[in-house]
Amino acid sequence: LETYPLTLIELDILELIVARKSNGDIAEKLYITVGTVKTHVRNILNKLCADDRTQAAVRALRSGLVA
Repeated sequence: LETYPLTLIELDILELIVARKSNGDIAEKLYITVGTVKTHVRNILNKLCADDRTQAAVRALRSGLVA
């Protein structure tokens, strides 16, 4: 199993991406700005070597990062 150095907030956001939430929904749920969400999403994509949210979600599920 590959491990990715994701922070707790990144894991929370990744779970919400898997749940097909928009940046706006994620920002509202976590009480952060959309800009902050975008920064975290960009970091998540970089860490997972993913080109987009869908690819990140698939990798997260396959690697067991999120249930």
